[in-house]
Amino acid sequence: MALSQNLNQQSQSERYVNIGGPVSTARLDQWLLDAAVNTPVDGLGNRAKHRLLRGLRRLRLIVSDPAVNCSVGAYNLRLPLSHELPFYRRKFPDYGFNLGRVSFHARQKYLDLTMIDVGANIGDSVAIVHKYSDHPVLCLEGEPRFFQLLKQNTRTLAGVEIEQTFIGAPGDHIARVDVRRGNAQVLLGPTPGRASICTLTEALARHSRFAAAKLLKIDAEGFDCRIIAAETELLKGNKPILFFEYYPTRCELVGQKAFPVFATLSSLGYSVILIYQNLGRYFMSLTLDQLNAIEDLHHFISDLEGHCDVVAFHREDLDIAINLRAAEYASRTPKRPASNGHVRER
Repeated sequence: MALSQNLNQQSQSERYVNIGGPVSTARLDQWLLDAAVNTPVDGLGNRAKHRLLRGLRRLRLIVSDPAVNCSVGAYNLRLPLSHELPFYRRKFPDYGFNLGRVSFHARQKYLDLTMIDVGANIGDSVAIVHKYSDHPVLCLEGEPRFFQLLKQNTRTLAGVEIEQTFIGAPGDHIARVDVRRGNAQVLLGPTPGRASICTLTEALARHSRFAAAKLLKIDAEGFDCRIIAAETELLKGNKPILFFEYYPTRCELVGQKAFPVFATLSSLGYSVILIYQNLGRYFMSLTLDQLNAIEDLHHFISDLEGHCDVVAFHREDLDIAINLRAAEYASRTPKRPASNGHVRER
């Protein structure tokens, strides 16, 4: 199966009007992205060209934010020009592929695997996962434009269900949604707003095929730990492999402390976590009774106002955690110092 590759469809934001009438900017927009992404950054001249192209992109975004094309693995996705995904993938070609590896190892044990993707964005996680496994995926995304692009990018992909909604805790109301650089930050308020938000349990009531999903991915801009705290009964019953973004400073913006999530998971029978750098590189594994080490990790990330990916395994899936860790070590790429004092891959 292939994701949608309709490159001719243009949104209204891809056209503007000048003295001569409507003029399509689609080719120019695509050239601008491709040139900025593909220009090397080694050497003074290349760096100057790269900065110029990034500057032209910023100027273009003042007019509008058109949809452009970006390759993720074998798939071609539509995404806003403002989205940073192409630049992440240029610098880190394996960005996000840790989720694919997790899904692969989960599928080895659970042949009927289904997955829930909370914060599906424009469908890049689905593209990554389908590089490794073709299991069914439920995609939940609340931001309107991301949802429309998600719908377009997955419309020919079998086994994918989608719903336009944000996921939160019971009683949450959305005051506003700030969209920037490919992310949608939800800010809560005291009364219901225009954006749709519900609990994960409520969403699953409308998608019975995924009621017992064994892989749950959450990337919800700080809502991750809030969602986990709200869904203890679901987690206790299904015991899914849980892939989530650990972002302490963003958690506090939505009124949730991040660190207690580890005690919550331990109380539900989870025993091991694998930690990945936010760009997808394997970092370390810990058992949930290693409280001092987990606290050290928490403070390290919090002090940097950074984030990482956490994959939590129930004790019944310890075998998957062991196999995944071994595979990560077997495929790791050693790094060596560069002449500028940084590190680079061999």
